[in-house]
Amino acid sequence: MTDLRQLLTGRPCLLLDFDGPICSVFSGISSRHAAQELEGTFGAPLPPHLRATSDPFELLEYAAALSPSVATAVERKLTQLEIQAVNCAAPTPDAHNVIREAAQRPGGSVAIVSNNSTAAISAYLTAHNVNEHVSGIFARRSAETRLKPRPDLLDAALSDLGVQPDGSTFTGDSVTDLKAAHAAGVPAIGFANKPGKAERFAQYSPASTIVSMSALLDALRSLTDAESEQRPSP
Repeated sequence: MTDLRQLLTGRPCLLLDFDGPICSVFSGISSRHAAQELEGTFGAPLPPHLRATSDPFELLEYAAALSPSVATAVERKLTQLEIQAVNCAAPTPDAHNVIREAAQRPGGSVAIVSNNSTAAISAYLTAHNVNEHVSGIFARRSAETRLKPRPDLLDAALSDLGVQPDGSTFTGDSVTDLKAAHAAGVPAIGFANKPGKAERFAQYSPASTIVSMSALLDALRSLTDAESEQRPSP
């Protein structure tokens, strides 16, 4: 597995998943509550395994298989719930500093790539005064958005920022993130923020694995200092 500072060297574009690496979206309003709220949007009883789910995205995927109109209704409701949730979401320790540090690297840029809604992510970044350091949000805009593990959102981020895959890294906390990164050709940093994740990530061969965002922050700070020293004096 590649040393984190070595991995970041020559890759000034930092792509970050939202839920996990930046904040815990459903820490104030639980994901189970969100799933229960979504149930009423379907207009018909759900299969038993879905009535018990705590994963709103599982319901969104099911809605997409039913009809476009149901998918649209469920996606809009989920966006409303996410906006409510980020108002009381707990920031991930050191995540905001990671964003600021990465953005100030020579030629550096930061973008959010997430299955959460663009509206919720924008609201969170603005509320926490880090939006000015983020160059773009590539996330769910409608029920038609092709979500991770498909690479579409990562591909869109790279295209919009004018960055090649080998000029970036993507930090995510799920197997879905690792699959999307591999499909897009972007080196993946697995954020193993819960027990057992590092072991699950291993079979997907992330370029690096961290257990805290402070590890990423330390690597960025070390690299920024080194890159600044190498810059010619004006």
